[in-house]
Amino acid sequence: MKNTNFAKKAAFLLMTISLLGIGCAPVNKASTDQASKNMIDSLGCVDMQSKVFDSFYELLDSTQAIPLASDVKSALRQKMNELKTSNHFSLPETKQLDQMTEKLFDVIDIMLSASVKNPKIGVAEQIKEMIRYEMHAETSDEMTATQTKLHAKLDEAHAISSQLKVACAHPTSEAQMTASNAPSHLSKGLNMVFATAYQSCRVLDLPAMDASSPSVVGITRLQDLPSGSNRVITNLKSVQNTHYYIRGIATEASCFPVREHPLIYDYAGVPAQTGNSINFFKNVGGSKELGIDCSAYVSSSIGVSGLRYRAGASNKPIYSRYTSSNFIDAKKDGFSCFDNVTVTPNESIKPGDILGVIGHVVMIDRIGPDPFGLNLLKTANDCSKIHPGNFDFTIAQSSPSKGGIGINKIQANLYLLDKGKMQNAFVGMAQQACLAKFQNRNLKPSSSAWGFLRHKGTPECLAPRTTMVGETCTQACL
Repeated sequence: MKNTNFAKKAAFLLMTISLLGIGCAPVNKASTDQASKNMIDSLGCVDMQSKVFDSFYELLDSTQAIPLASDVKSALRQKMNELKTSNHFSLPETKQLDQMTEKLFDVIDIMLSASVKNPKIGVAEQIKEMIRYEMHAETSDEMTATQTKLHAKLDEAHAISSQLKVACAHPTSEAQMTASNAPSHLSKGLNMVFATAYQSCRVLDLPAMDASSPSVVGITRLQDLPSGSNRVITNLKSVQNTHYYIRGIATEASCFPVREHPLIYDYAGVPAQTGNSINFFKNVGGSKELGIDCSAYVSSSIGVSGLRYRAGASNKPIYSRYTSSNFIDAKKDGFSCFDNVTVTPNESIKPGDILGVIGHVVMIDRIGPDPFGLNLLKTANDCSKIHPGNFDFTIAQSSPSKGGIGINKIQANLYLLDKGKMQNAFVGMAQQACLAKFQNRNLKPSSSAWGFLRHKGTPECLAPRTTMVGETCTQACL
C-alpha cells in the first residue's frame, strides 16, 4: 500500500514538473547570454528602461520560448562579474553594482511572472504582457500593481547606474528619437502598409469593396486549429484570378512576387521584424500562409506612421503584437498619445480613427460629408433610428471578408449589415454623434465593449517611423 501511495505521489510530482515546463523552459545559453549582455549594455543609457524591455522582447521573439528566470539571472550575474573585472570598480562601487544586480533580478522575476502564474501561457501572450508593462497599462488592479512594481525596480537600477557613471554602450541618438521622415498621420500610414503589402501602387486607386466586389476563390477555411479558424490557399490560380487586389497586379522584377505568394487573412498572423523594420513577406504565427490579422495591420500602420502609443516611449516593431482589445480604452492600456474620441455638434469620426472591439479592430479610411447619415434625421428622438445602411465612410482592415481576402478597404454600409459587435459599436457611436448634434453638446462615448481611439498628433507623440521590407517598390506612390 505504501509503495502504491509513493508511486502516486511520484507520478503527481512528475506531472506537476511537466506542466511547469510548458510555460518556462531552458533556453539556448547563447540567447540568454545575449539578452544579459543587452541589459548590461543598457546601463548608463538615458533610455535604459526601454532597452531592458527590448532585451526581453528579442529573447522571446528570437527563441520562441519562455526562459527560466534562473537561467537569465545566471547569465546576467556572469556578465555583471565581467563588467566588474573590466572596469576595476572600487569596493563601494562593487557593492552598488551588487545592489543593482538584485534590482535587475527582481525585474527578471516580474517580467516572467505571467508564465510562472500560468505555465501554459504562450510566447505571444507573454510578449503582449510585457508590452502592457512597458506601457504602464492599468487594465486590472493586478496589472497596475505589477507594472508599478516593475517600473520602480527599473528606476532604482537606473538611479544606481547613473551614480556609477557607467557609459552607455549603444546610446540612442537624437535623430533616432526625433520624428523626421514620418507621415505623422495614421491615414497615410495605413496606405503605406496597404500598398507595400500588395507591392503595388495600383491598389490605392481601386474603389473600396462593395456588394458587387467578387469573393476570393481558392482559399479553404480550417476550423479545427487551436488558435482559431485559419485559412490555406488550395488553388493559387483561382486566388490570383479572383482576389480583388491581386488579380490586376503585374509584379515588377524588383518587388516581392505577391501573385505567387499572396497575403490572405491569417488569424494570429503578425509581421516578422528585424531591427526597426517589419516584414510581411516572412511567415510568423497563424497558419502556414503569408498574411496578418486585424490588430497586426492596425498596429503596423501606427508604427509606419511614426506615432507613439505613449509619450516618451519608443516606436517599436514589437508593438505590432497588440490585439484588438488593446484599442478600446486608451487610458487603461497606457496609450497617453491616444484619446477616446469625443463627438461634437459638428464632428464625429475622422480618417485615421481606430475602432476596437473584443475580437476585431479597424481604421477609418475615408468619410463622406455625412458619415452617419444624421442629415436624414430631424430630432434627438430619431437617434434610435440610426441604420448602418445609411453610413457613408470606408473601413480599412485585415479581415476574413470576401472569402478570406485579408488586408482590404470596404464600404461600411455593406460591411456592417451583418457584423454584430462592429455594427453595435458603430451604431452606438452614431447615436452619440446624433445626440451631440441635436442637443448641441460634446460627448465622449464610453463602453466596455467598444472604443474609438484618435491619435493626438502632438510633437511628443511623434517618432521615427517603422520601416517595411519591400517599401522601395512603392515609393513612387507614397
